[in-house]
Amino acid sequence: MEHFLRNNGYVTVFLTVAFSGEFGLFVGVALAHAGSVTMPGVIALGTAASFIGNMLYYYAGKFLWDKWGLLKRNFGSKVEATSRIAWRYGSPLMLIARFLYGIRNIIPIALGLFGVNIMVFMIFNIVGAFAWAWFFTEAGNVFSIQVMKAFSGFRSGLIWGIITSAMVAVLYFMIRKAVLIIQKRVR
Repeated sequence: MEHFLRNNGYVTVFLTVAFSGEFGLFVGVALAHAGSVTMPGVIALGTAASFIGNMLYYYAGKFLWDKWGLLKRNFGSKVEATSRIAWRYGSPLMLIARFLYGIRNIIPIALGLFGVNIMVFMIFNIVGAFAWAWFFTEAGNVFSIQVMKAFSGFRSGLIWGIITSAMVAVLYFMIRKAVLIIQKRVR
């Protein structure tokens, strides 16, 4: 596995960002600390993966919404609820869309459905994707450096396991709380 990651670090970063968002950027930070990739490369791949994903969602809303019942069944109520936000803010919403958990993948669908100009959408999408990738890559980098400094004397896997488990639990509950708050505001 280590050999695969060393030789395919950039592919790993791109795919993990594409399928799991921030986690992929944190994987990129870990690979950068291991010397398999560079931080600018992680930011560039994070930006590209986020940009491409949002473009696919935009096109799904623009061209497939009425033709593909699966989209309506799975996302219909969320798109309708998000439509108020999309109508109010339009394409500039893409600057912060990646930071809005729970509706961040629905916003591009809604903007595509509403026929927002593709060039305007692309500009806001690329800027928002870069801001998101830069922020979470740098946050992961700063956090990992601070954790390594604080625990440089400890080498026990049990301690790292407890710390990681606690961080994952706290992050889960924070994201869950944010989703519930946003869902209440959208309704």
